Amino acid sequence: MAQVEEPSSYQEVAQRQVWVDVMVEEYSSIMTNDVWEVVSRPEGRSIVGSQRIYKIKYVAKGSMEKYKARFMAKGYVHKEGIDYEETFTPIARYTSIHSIISLAMQMDWQIHQMDVKTTFLNKVIEEVHIKQPKGFETHEWGTHVCRLK
Repeated sequence: MAQVEEPSSYQEVAQRQVWVDVMVEEYSSIMTNDVWEVVSRPEGRSIVGSQRIYKIKYVAKGSMEKYKARFMAKGYVHKEGIDYEETFTPIARYTSIHSIISLAMQMDWQIHQMDVKTTFLNKVIEEVHIKQPKGFETHEWGTHVCRLK
């Protein structure tokens, strides 16, 4: 089965309704979760760029399962000590997961698995400003940015 090529630019995505729908769904999730507010661009602060990553997810037999679009901040432009103090990303090790599953089996506990799309919303962050997402600008693009909450 031939695989569909993933788009590499917003211009490609804007021409296909299926990708537009996926972007709107993701943007709606961001707005529902009150992730940012659009503010005037602050002076003397680094503005983090932003981009979308477009992927097609396939099932094991090679057929297409779904289209995915994720809005990403290009956090690598920030400078330590100026724009942030520390970085931390919690990651579960396989040994920890194995231990929890073993304990749950011994104690006859139920285990539930879930896929969290907006896990980054669970961390208190310092003041971060990112560029508005292309195609979803609510104010003038060059003078306004999104301040993450």
